[in-house]
Amino acid sequence: MNEHLHRFQSVHLDNERAVWVCPPAVPARHLTIFLDGELYRDQVGAPALLAALDAQQAIAPTWVVYVAFEREEFRWRECPCHPPFARFVVDELLPWLEHTYPALRDCPARTLVGLSYTGLAAAYIAHQAPGRFARILAQSGSFWWNEGWLIGQYAAARPHPSTAFYLDVGTKESEENVRHREDVFQRQSQIEATRRFRDVLLGHGCEVNYREFDGGHDCAEWKKTLPAALVWALPPAPRGRS
Repeated sequence: MNEHLHRFQSVHLDNERAVWVCPPAVPARHLTIFLDGELYRDQVGAPALLAALDAQQAIAPTWVVYVAFEREEFRWRECPCHPPFARFVVDELLPWLEHTYPALRDCPARTLVGLSYTGLAAAYIAHQAPGRFARILAQSGSFWWNEGWLIGQYAAARPHPSTAFYLDVGTKESEENVRHREDVFQRQSQIEATRRFRDVLLGHGCEVNYREFDGGHDCAEWKKTLPAALVWALPPAPRGRS
């Protein structure tokens, strides 16, 4: 798969980051955006997984975009339900992609992917901009953040959200009362918070593909679960269609 590296300057975030864009080999109706681009590219191995699934015709053709977090400090600030980050993705990144790659205007099926803190960010963006992403993949999403604030926002959402969600979490992600840094305290475990979020989504009638895996909070585990998540998000069309 060809790959184009860009440097993207965000007005909303007042910083710059790498964005990798991978056009499909054939016309496609899907766009898949990975937050935590460095982690998905270098540690989860998403490019090789996507290539293998595409070779097997297990997924529909898709444009793939990886968005870097660039600096650890950016990630801590931008990912936990940060309005400027949502505006960056929706109001800056998506229009820029469609301007730079006009074929993306014909890709109505958009999926946003994240892990841990960016899994939380992906769900937050879906809440802030209903209808912009049809599917969210949140691998071990940090829904415990701020005493489960985003879960409460979804519980109170009217009208009910229409986005479909893939959620996974490890059975060993059970640690509570964790001080990640001076200003980040996790009271509830990852698995309990993810279960709470799942139940709220199901209560709204959302489509939810929920998986618990035998493992912890680790890229090696997300590498194992990502293929099934992508097959769910990018179902292959009947032969002869994309």
